Amino acid sequence: AGLFGAILTAFLIESRKDLQVDPLREILQALQNPLAVTTSQPFQVSKSSLVVNCLWFISLGLTLFSALCAVLAKEWLAKYIPVSPGSRSSDACQRHLRVRRAQQWRLKSVVTGIPLLIQLALFLFCAGLVLF
Repeated sequence: AGLFGAILTAFLIESRKDLQVDPLREILQALQNPLAVTTSQPFQVSKSSLVVNCLWFISLGLTLFSALCAVLAKEWLAKYIPVSPGSRSSDACQRHLRVRRAQQWRLKSVVTGIPLLIQLALFLFCAGLVLF
């Protein structure tokens, strides 16, 4: 997820330039025609640039959310104490509480949904890439 997020960010940096006026182009036009009356037309973003950026920002959001879910699930699993011989009864109670909370919070569904979020983010990125 981290590598995909970094690649996606690089694409977003380049495509975001299409969403704003390029001041260098305006300066160049003013230098080429210094006597011409400048009629500044309102800047309009092309629909394809808008759609591509929306798809890629949603993809980045899904990627970051899946990374957050993965880190939280890993942290929870790291605190889960495996059964060991000679364990104390308090450890058994903690294990039981953690299992109950995992069932209550549907941790299994969250963990199995993480790859689906990354696949959806990849699909949105590819759709934006086709439109780009």
